Amino acid sequence: MRQPVLGWDIGGANIKAALVEGSDDPRPAVVERPFALWREPRSLPAVLAETANRLPPARRMAVTMTAELADCFNTKREGVAFVLDAFESVFPRIESWVYGVDGRFRSIADGRAQPQLVAAANWMASATLTAQTVSDALFIDVGSTTTDVVPIVGGRVAACGRTDTDRLRSGELVYSGALRTPVCAIVSSVPLSGGRCRVAAEHFAIAADVHLWLGDIDERDYTCDTPDGRGRSRSEIGARLARVVCADAEMISSDDVTSIAAHVARAQARQIAGGIRRVLRRLGRSAPGVAVLAGQGTFLAKAALRGANLEIRELSNDMDAAAARAAPATAVACLLAQMATVDPH
Repeated sequence: MRQPVLGWDIGGANIKAALVEGSDDPRPAVVERPFALWREPRSLPAVLAETANRLPPARRMAVTMTAELADCFNTKREGVAFVLDAFESVFPRIESWVYGVDGRFRSIADGRAQPQLVAAANWMASATLTAQTVSDALFIDVGSTTTDVVPIVGGRVAACGRTDTDRLRSGELVYSGALRTPVCAIVSSVPLSGGRCRVAAEHFAIAADVHLWLGDIDERDYTCDTPDGRGRSRSEIGARLARVVCADAEMISSDDVTSIAAHVARAQARQIAGGIRRVLRRLGRSAPGVAVLAGQGTFLAKAALRGANLEIRELSNDMDAAAARAAPATAVACLLAQMATVDPH
């Protein structure tokens, strides 16, 4: 008899939950909730309870996280413990397991004792589930903040990095995403009035402004806070993008804003392409010929893959689109559902 499993991906800016009825459930129930953990960490238990209440009940939960990196915590050990404490306090009667970068589930207590193994393990869950159906692939998940570039070779995850730092070094983690990345972290200058203009090193505009202006995302996809606290109308987006060059709507035209946005979008695709090239070069002859795309920024992944000579396959072709957007939450739920029992040691 199938028992529903609730999978969680707890990030510093978003919480995602996916309820699967079995390990091969193609249409899990998914909830995505923006939550600025660094701003109000004490609200995490209430947010977890609220999110769970929007889904059918489950007797088992699978947890993965990246929230430990939030700067409200002094160390990742502190962040991991905080997240796991929240789960224990909110769901004391539900069997909960934490996923690790070694591909194993642990009890809450063991996860708290081994924070380096459960910190930022969500990419491993997504890639491990993908490897069950695509034995050789480059798994690329473009989220709101970062991009994972994970090689799968011979049905196994072949990443050389396990920590965020090692993955940044290897190109397997690119700190650029579809929404929250500041424009000034993507480019140092933009085209303006037939020449070039350096950008202000300020949090004036973000990738979400760029991609909404260009039509790559819809307004409902702009789920993070705006940099200036204002709205998401075209005039408000244009004002933020103009401010990148210390201008405003009275100083530069809509066409100028479009040129700026298009340049930033191309540069961001090149950032991600750089990580992809590094991973493929390392793999050499074992480099896969297929790229499996997930996350809300698949349009960015496609742009980054132009000229890479890789067949593109979207994870949403194999599961519900919402489940593919929340790939780590879906993955940990499916992986735990495959296991009749879990060895806590």
